[in-house]
Amino acid sequence: MDSIFELFRQKVENNEKLTPKMQDILEASLLLFAEQGYSNTSTKDISRAAQVAEGTIFKHFGSKENLLYASILPILSQSLEDLIPANLLSNKDYLQTVSFSDFLRQVLPERINLAGKNLKIWKIFLTEYLYQESMRDNLVTLVPKVAVDELKQIVTLFKEKGELVDWPDEEILRFIISTVAGYVISQSMGFSSSSQSDTDIDHLIQFLEKGLHP
Repeated sequence: MDSIFELFRQKVENNEKLTPKMQDILEASLLLFAEQGYSNTSTKDISRAAQVAEGTIFKHFGSKENLLYASILPILSQSLEDLIPANLLSNKDYLQTVSFSDFLRQVLPERINLAGKNLKIWKIFLTEYLYQESMRDNLVTLVPKVAVDELKQIVTLFKEKGELVDWPDEEILRFIISTVAGYVISQSMGFSSSSQSDTDIDHLIQFLEKGLHP
């Protein structure tokens, strides 16, 4: 299973506040959501996979929606924070000397590779994100706040250096994230072969660099 799921599983099993049945429910839920989608998964499906009574799910979590938003999303967020530590600002002096293009070339390939290896997790939310406003709002909680704050500082730094257009930080981040996410999704649909990935990423970086240049 995906690396994020493995981290999720470890956090669930190491959480002393969760009973064994609650752990089984959380792990079964995430697996089912990944395999058949959140909307297509019923509490009956979850109870069968976790080998618990359906009422046990309602007793501990209240509803399928609460199971996702109050339990699964926070643990996934913690898993992402462990997997992608916010340390890009650890050497500000270096960031002052590197170009925006070189910065992207250093940080994007690893993160694109990580996203590609965890597509099952992202696909849980794709359909709901497109069609449910509540899902869009709650998905924001997936991204660790410390990482968002760090990215905003980096965007500000490159704007001050005159390498990025003077738009709001949130807007610039939205364009970068949506472009990278679109690339990862299209790659998973077979629009790019693995042999072309280096060239594709190079073109992606050029696209972002030119599109966001003042």
